[in-house]
Amino acid sequence: MSWLQRHRAPPMPRDGKKVMTSNNEQPEAPSLDSYEVGYAKPPKHSQFQKGKSGNPKGRPKGSKSAYTLAMEMYFKPVTVLVNGKPKKMPVIAALNAKLASAALKGDLKALKIALDRYDKYGNIADPNTIGGLMAGQTPFELTAEEYDSIVKFKLLDGVG
Repeated sequence: MSWLQRHRAPPMPRDGKKVMTSNNEQPEAPSLDSYEVGYAKPPKHSQFQKGKSGNPKGRPKGSKSAYTLAMEMYFKPVTVLVNGKPKKMPVIAALNAKLASAALKGDLKALKIALDRYDKYGNIADPNTIGGLMAGQTPFELTAEEYDSIVKFKLLDGVG
């Protein structure tokens, strides 16, 4: 018996009157013997077993994410020559110094990258002051009345 046959409404009588049925008629749960394999019904032996992981070995302990590997690479100290003297600095600082040096020598691609980085990261306010934290940011919009109240009662005096 197919799913459609099991779940189809009972046929209407020929005289057109509906026949009432009880709500107690529910389809039987399929037993292991009568389990039908088909669409969205894989064989029982190939289904996930209860209490058994689908990935038994899992992620090995100590393995690192791509982010962690990148951070280790960029912050690994290297020795570079600065004004003829060896100096230790993180890889990312050495790369930025090399980029700035190339931009100053007239490399237009390096100049564009350096200016784009400055535009994105270099214009950051000082986070050590409240004014610096709030610079260029409005957590909410004030009405003229609210702003006048702040000025009138000097609520922001000494801040920043």
